[in-house]
Amino acid sequence: MARRNFATVDALLALGCVVIFAGGVLAQTGSSGQGAPPRGGPPVEKIASDLGIPADRVREAFRKVGPPQHAERQPPTEAQMKSHVQALATALNVSPERLMPVLEKYRPAPPPRGENPPSKSGDRS
Repeated sequence: MARRNFATVDALLALGCVVIFAGGVLAQTGSSGQGAPPRGGPPVEKIASDLGIPADRVREAFRKVGPPQHAERQPPTEAQMKSHVQALATALNVSPERLMPVLEKYRPAPPPRGENPPSKSGDRS
């Protein structure tokens, strides 16, 4: 009888893991099915509107170019940002001079100084 209880607990635990994993995947892909950017992603619709180009073109450019390359826990350098803007401008078929003010307008605020995000392992040492 005790063995049967462990099997039930194991099955429930496995089911719980599947539900949690599926919820995480759905949260990342967006529930609208419209290809919405993940939380914290660029405001594609606003950038497209400011540039006067279709949102799908902006979304595809961000997908193709990706985020600026930089070291973990370090903001991108000026050279890395310049390279990133150039790559996005090329993908969008706009000049970097036209794109830069729009990206600056929607740049997220940096996290407050002295507050480090928790590490992935969960320890706070």
